[in-house]
Amino acid sequence: MAVPAPLIIFAHRWRVPGLVLALVALVAGVRWATIDRFGSDLPNADQWDAEAVETLLPWFERDHFVSHLLQPHNEHRVVLTKLQALAEALLVGQWDARVQTVANAGLAALFLGALWLAARCWTNRSGELALLLATVVLFGLPLAWENILGGFHSQQWWLIGLSTIAITQWPYASPWTARWLVGAGAAILALGAMGSGFFAAAVVAGAVADRWRRGEIQAREAAPTFLIAVSVAVTGLALRVDFAPHEALKAKSVGEFATHFLRSLQWPWRGQIWIGVLLWLPWLIVLLKTWPRRPHPAPSGGPTIVALGTWVGLQLIATSYVRGAGADYPAPRYVDTLAFGLLINACALAWLLARPAALAMSPRGRTRLGLVLLTGVWSLTLIIGLGVATPRVLAAELPAARTFIRAAEGHVRGYLASNDPRELASDDLPFPSPEGLVWRLGRPALRDLMPVSVRAALPLRSADASSKAFQPNLVSLRELPGGTRQGLSSATPPYGEHPTWGSHGANGPADKGLWMSAPLATDLQGWLKFETAGQLGEPGLALELHDAQTGVLLASVRPSRTPGDGWRAAYVAAPARPFVVVARDEDATRWFAFSAPVEMSSGSRAAQLLAKNGLLIALVGAFIGLLPAAVLRFGARPPAASRNAWIPKSTS
Repeated sequence: MAVPAPLIIFAHRWRVPGLVLALVALVAGVRWATIDRFGSDLPNADQWDAEAVETLLPWFERDHFVSHLLQPHNEHRVVLTKLQALAEALLVGQWDARVQTVANAGLAALFLGALWLAARCWTNRSGELALLLATVVLFGLPLAWENILGGFHSQQWWLIGLSTIAITQWPYASPWTARWLVGAGAAILALGAMGSGFFAAAVVAGAVADRWRRGEIQAREAAPTFLIAVSVAVTGLALRVDFAPHEALKAKSVGEFATHFLRSLQWPWRGQIWIGVLLWLPWLIVLLKTWPRRPHPAPSGGPTIVALGTWVGLQLIATSYVRGAGADYPAPRYVDTLAFGLLINACALAWLLARPAALAMSPRGRTRLGLVLLTGVWSLTLIIGLGVATPRVLAAELPAARTFIRAAEGHVRGYLASNDPRELASDDLPFPSPEGLVWRLGRPALRDLMPVSVRAALPLRSADASSKAFQPNLVSLRELPGGTRQGLSSATPPYGEHPTWGSHGANGPADKGLWMSAPLATDLQGWLKFETAGQLGEPGLALELHDAQTGVLLASVRPSRTPGDGWRAAYVAAPARPFVVVARDEDATRWFAFSAPVEMSSGSRAAQLLAKNGLLIALVGAFIGLLPAAVLRFGARPPAASRNAWIPKSTS
């Protein structure tokens, strides 16, 4: 079937933006889906120091904020991560790790979309669809799950993103132009990402020196960039700090260091160190082809690819030294950097295949045939490695992370509901010291920011203490699962920590009645989360919010499906004025129960919904984004004259 010319023209215009949309939607959507299944809104580990103690508390308590902001965290000065955490808390109204991880996934996806656009220029648009697929696979699969599930790990993407901007812009721009200033600013900001942020400026200094060596630029043009880049790198090196408790993590011998480094190069494989040489062979070939002392024809992506690969290598060298003890395989939080290195190698293959003249290919095409074979072997090796690594992560590492964080949620929720330190008597805590966690949670400014999973419920109580319509029940986490079941069926487990009310009485579901709470008010004025059980949502059963003054119905609380003998969350917009909770059971064959509500900000709810619909967003975004490319696949390209006829003329 012929495709109309206007549609073809539209597809030509929107093909590249559509591909970027597809890439961003797929990476962000899949990461959001991972967050929904395995993540949590509860801050974890380093966040209780770097974000809580050194950022949020100084801000809200007006305690020398700038000094705390610049305070090192272990070996790093994570200024950008701290500022991001503060901005999110101020914007959302809660200290919500899910908000952070959803934002981090979006940040990563947007950067990768921009990187793909740049790679098209470096490679003369050769293999652009293959590069898009490689990007989606490398960064969509949850292999870097610590970065995906950890709100604190935005530092990884600030480091990668800012370093890439600096390396791709600064060495190739004339001094003091807008592009030059952007690159210089990115290199300076990278110092506030992680301790290794100074590597970007070091690579820039090397790249601009290499351009001068080739004769591409004069000394007077190279000097400002080189001198400032060296100054930034030296400043970053001087700002480094040694963290005594981590001395034991450093490589103890050359053998440990070398083994850890080679194991980093071979990712995602394990056990075959030589594979690292194969996976990094494309970058090595580009390095050898671009090293001769002659100017590169413009535009040429070879030196940029070499510079980015060099930056990744420096990161791996640093990691192998400071975390090389025992010569173990790299931790998941370093996987995004490893995947970035492989993406640079994919760019190297595309660059090589797009430049037959520069490679002095023989008339018989032997060189090109070798590159095609290398591309096939390299791609197959990567696919097999990912195919082995992904099931291990999905079957073991992610479920273990989910089990831990769910247990940690229960303990923190129990403590915030009761202020009983015994609730924190467990190894499954988001902070290694129970006493340290008690101190942090005792600060009102921090407690007020707690996310919905652990936040204390609103003080819901009956307006009529003599009412027997709904039976109250309260069981602590330590008493589960053998706690009392007042108001619940024998098959329904009690809900830990928060009080509940249920209509399953002495006569089973036959008991009926009306229950009303005392007036309540909210602080966040976002959403309320109720836990519900039984047949709420079916005829004769209702849970409602009414105006405390007029009795007007404000909202009905209904779970997305009938909970039955389990507990299911139901969300409702929080009223802006005082309200009462009204529960009605008018059916002798049904029953339901509900918990005291917990406040949730609108921003936290939005992040939750984005994560929940991650796969749908990925599929819809991919469909819309790939549609222009699909149209072009089935339609002939219109003549230039007809294409130009559809381009609006400038009115200026």
